[in-house]
Formats: sequence, C-alpha cells, structure tokens
Amino acid sequence: MLTCVFVASLLAVGSLRANADENRECRTRIVGYLPDWSYLEYKNIDFSSLTHINIAFCNVKGDSLSCGIPDVEMKAVVDKAHANGVKISAALGGGGYGEPYRELISDSDKINLLNQKIVSFCEKYNLDGVDLDIELGSNDAIWKNYGAWVSSLRKICDARGWELSTATAQWVAGNVNAETFALFDFVNVMAYDDDSHGVKSHSSYEFAVECLDYFHGVKKIPKENLVLGVPFYGRGYDENGSLDWNSYLSFSEIIEKDTSNFNSDEYMGVAYTGANSMREKCGLAKEYGGVMIWEITLDAEGEYSLLSLIRREIFPPLIAPDTSAEKEVNVALIISATALCFVSAVTVTVFTALFLRKRSPE
Repeated sequence: MLTCVFVASLLAVGSLRANADENRECRTRIVGYLPDWSYLEYKNIDFSSLTHINIAFCNVKGDSLSCGIPDVEMKAVVDKAHANGVKISAALGGGGYGEPYRELISDSDKINLLNQKIVSFCEKYNLDGVDLDIELGSNDAIWKNYGAWVSSLRKICDARGWELSTATAQWVAGNVNAETFALFDFVNVMAYDDDSHGVKSHSSYEFAVECLDYFHGVKKIPKENLVLGVPFYGRGYDENGSLDWNSYLSFSEIIEKDTSNFNSDEYMGVAYTGANSMREKCGLAKEYGGVMIWEITLDAEGEYSLLSLIRREIFPPLIAPDTSAEKEVNVALIISATALCFVSAVTVTVFTALFLRKRSPE
C-alpha cells in the first residue's frame, strides 16, 4: 500500500509541475517583437525564453494585410514558435506607420473591411492573435474611432480563441479611455525613448515606474495586464540634450565593442539598459504582467544575452527546462514504483490466502 501511495505521489507531483507551468505563463509574460527587416535572426533566437512573439509590422498594402517576411520563412517562424509553446501575433502599425489607420477605421464599414484583411492574414499563417501598435499623438483624430475598432476586434478574437494586445505609451494614450484598455488581454508599455526629463537615460528605472503607475492608476489597467517594455538598444544625446537617433546602437554592438559594457548602462555617451539595471526592471515587472522587448534581434549572444537574463529573472524556478535525461529518470521511477506496487499486491494476496487456509478447519 505504501508503494501505491508513492506512485500516486509521483503522479501528483508531475501534475502539480504541469499546473505550475501553465499558471506561470498565464500570470507573467516575456513578449518579444520580431521585425520583418531582420527576420532571419529568428533562426538564432531561443524561443523557449519567450511566451509571446509579435511580428513587426503587418500593415495594409493594396487589398490585403502583409509584412516583409516571405511566406516560407513566415511559416517557419510560426512553426518554431508553436514548437516552443510560444504564442505569435501580428503587430499592426509601428512607429511612422500609424497614419493610414486614421482612414482605415474612419467608419464602421471600413473597420469591417480592415478586420476581414486582418482575419485572412492571421488564418493564413495560423497566428494566435493581434497586437495594435498605433503610435500617433494623443490628440490625433484616430482615437475618436479607435474604441469601436478595438471592440470589434475583441469579438473577432474571442470567437477564434485569439489574444488581443497593444503597445502604447503615455504620449499616445491620453484619449484612449479605460473601457477600451480593458478590452485588451494585456498592454505592452513602451517605457523607453524618453527625452522629457532632461536626464541622460532614455529608459531609466524611474521612468519605468512612472509609466506603469500611469497606466495602472489613471487608465485602471490591472497590474497583471501591464507588461513593462525594455529596450535592447542604446541612444545618445545631441548638444541640445535631445535624443540622437544617429547614436543608435544595438546591445549586441555595445557588447562587441567591450564585453565589460554588459553590466553598465552607458558607453561613449550612449545610454542603454545593461544587465544590472535589467535585473532591477525584471524585479519590477514581476509585480506586474512581465516584460516586453523591443526588439529581440538586437540581443547579444551567449553569456551576454539579455533575453537569457530576463528568462532567469522572470521564471527563476524554471531556469533550465527539463532535459530528456531527467524525463527518462522520471519515467523510470514511475515504472519501477508501479512494478513494486504490483509485486506488493500479489505478495499480500498470496500470504492472505495461505493465512486463511491455515486457519480454516480440515
């Protein structure tokens, strides 16, 4: 009987581990944007360190929605994501690509037409959702119809089991009401490219706190639905103290120049989020809905990978996934315990029969 209890315990532990992993993914996210201009880097990226991938960007061209990734490669990206249990979505808009949506959602008929193109695209590539990245100023006319568009997409996603998310910032969100934000499964907060504080960092920890406070306190978004955006790049400042795009450096380039930059936040006047600051931000993000990365192809490799660091910080109990050897050991233990349980039951049956035979009258 004790052996049987042992078997049951092993099976229960396996069930608990599965449930814990499922709850982990529901509670906390690691979202990476994969841009179509450097999509081939997907072959080198550890998808198992992500929970979500957003294809940046998918926009209307002619009569359909499209992106710059060829069909064969797009399907390969989706297959790799799904093989690693990662949800993959089409990200619409993007910096400098939001203006056409002003007309595309200007009335209900145009919204329906746009949504048909979105559904066709997502179904063609077996995607898992839609991400809206409309980066227009908060006073833009687009926000007048934005709520109706999001509401219609919510119904579409619900009917298909898709997720609906958005990437936003304070300068974008002023005229998006709390009711509209509540329609999203989660909200990616772009806490970078900040030049409003006159500080020499475009993505400080303090700015991250300010952004999350705004969307939680003002826009009433639950903490678990807020995902903190972090940059995998650095930017410097011009002589006037404004952010200088000409100084843009990817994190991989910063590490290539000097690996000691890994733990720093500044290199030759270029500010970025290094390992120590990223750990701090991950600690903050664990109080919310996780981390969003712009963007995953900018990462360094090997021991200097920020994505690997984020995975370890966000999911510490699961630093390393189960190896095949570990799985074989677990299976062997269960089989052995089951065999012992069977032998024990047979032994008890035999001894019981002998005992009863001895006690019975001749």
